[in-house]
Parts: sequence; C-alpha cells; structure tokens
Amino acid sequence: MDDLESRLLGAPVTLTRADVEARSGVPADVAHDIWAAMGFAEVPYGERAFTTGDVAALKTAASLLALGVLDTDTLLVMARAMGQGMATLAEGQLDVFRALSDGMSVEEALTAVVAATEDVLPKLEELVLFVWRRQFAAAVERSLVTVREDGMPVLAIGFLDLVNFTRDTRSWDAGQLERTLERFERDTALRVGAVGGRVVKTLGDGVLFTTDRAQTAVTVALETVQAHAADEDLPSVRGGVAIGPVLVRLGDVFGEPVNIASRLSEQARPDSVLVDGQVAEALQDGFEVRPLHRRSVRGYRSLAPYLVRPAG
Repeated sequence: MDDLESRLLGAPVTLTRADVEARSGVPADVAHDIWAAMGFAEVPYGERAFTTGDVAALKTAASLLALGVLDTDTLLVMARAMGQGMATLAEGQLDVFRALSDGMSVEEALTAVVAATEDVLPKLEELVLFVWRRQFAAAVERSLVTVREDGMPVLAIGFLDLVNFTRDTRSWDAGQLERTLERFERDTALRVGAVGGRVVKTLGDGVLFTTDRAQTAVTVALETVQAHAADEDLPSVRGGVAIGPVLVRLGDVFGEPVNIASRLSEQARPDSVLVDGQVAEALQDGFEVRPLHRRSVRGYRSLAPYLVRPAG
C-alpha cells in the first residue's frame, strides 16, 4: 500500500504538515484553508502524509496570490471548484479500473494497479490537462457570447428525467441499472455537447443542462424523449425547459429558471416536454407549441406550462 500511494502521488510520502509549510513558505492557516478547500481530509501535525508535490502546489498557489490576479478568497473558491470536479473525475476513472479488476483478489488487483501506474498515470494526466484546456476555452467562449441581464447570464435550462425510475430499479440487477444510466447520461451529454451546451450535473435519474438559446435546449430535450420512446430497452423520459438570468457558481446554476425547469419536468407526462412562456415565445419554425391550463406546483401558485412538439 505504501508503494502504491507513492506511485499514485508521484513521489514518496515523507513530509509532515510542518515540513510542507516550512518548505513552501505559505503561512499555516493559508495552507490549511487551501488543503481543506480542495476537499482533502484533515491531517494531524507530525503525521507523514505529504510529498514534494504538495510543496510545489502550495508554491504555485502563493505565486498566483503574488501576481495580484487572485485574492485569497477567490483562490479558495477556485480550489474548491477544482477539488469537487477532480473528485468526481477520480471516482469515475476508478470505476473503470474496478471493472477491469473484476474477479481478482485484493492482492492481485493491487499488484496489477502498481504495475500499470508507471505507464497509465502519465497518459491520464496528459488527457486530463488536454480536456481541461478545451473545456476552459469552451467556457470562455460561452461566456463571451451569452446575453447578460442584471449582470447574470441568460441561459436556457433543460431538465430531463427517467419516468418511473424508482419503481423500475426494484426489478433491475446492478448491470441493467448501470447500462441504463450510462446510455441516458452518455447520449444526453452528446446531444448537449453537439449544440454547444453544457451538462451541469447528473442527479441519479435526471440530467440538468444549459444552452445559450431556447431552441437548442428544446431540441435536445425532444430528441432525448424521442430516442427513449423508440427503444423498448430504455425507460420513458420527460423534460422541462425554461429560460432566464441565472447565477453560475462553482459550475452549478441557481435561480428561478432552474426551479421552473424542474417543476415543468415533474408535471410533464411520459414522452413529452413542457416549456415556460418565455421559451414558448422564443421558439421559431419547426415546433408546435400548445398552451396548457395553469397549475399550482411547489413554489408556484400559477405556473403556465406549454406543451412543445416537433412540427408535423
């Protein structure tokens, strides 16, 4: 295990918190806050749990502060965003390795991982950096072209969820559950990416995504609904789309359009998509839009949904 940890971290674990703080020159309280913001567990003083990589990382953080581009609060926000994103990425990558080691004993799996780290980790590291640069460039581009209202970006919010998911999973084995979620999340993400949108998060049986135009969000929702309706191996999908100014924080989105999209999805029948009034007004040729009766839902006493279908 010690050998595995050293290989995964890229250097031997030989330093304590005091060693890292002394070598990096970063004050103890700042070093602790950065470590905690990245989502790592508290390490007692005197315990050897760090490497020279931790020293280098703290020096890099200190240099960012010295440049004056970031203040401490902004640095901590950025560290928290990176920590949360990378934790999700690491768990996803580990799932792949778990599948590869299926049927092995713990000792056999550890031996295989140790043997593969020298070749695999550098390649994964290169891919992570490449994807991050591409994603960062795409995020900057989206930010530049997005309309703003009261300082907040105006985005179309789409919410899609699997119908009767809880009931169906009672009769599914783990393999079927995993295959269904993988297809739903993968195919939806491909559709969102194809129109320049972004998957904000997956919520078990749901996907929350954003685009810069109402039409593209509705197109993604309708295509997903139609794909599931045409495949008897997949459960039905329903969706809701709303548009308006939202708060974007740590990659997540907040605001009334998010709440309305969720409520519309809850009210939609299987294989259908509901939209709010602003989305209905924004849709052009290619869609049929029909107003439905107002209804009282959680948080809204008089929500006015519109049923949208492809034209014809």
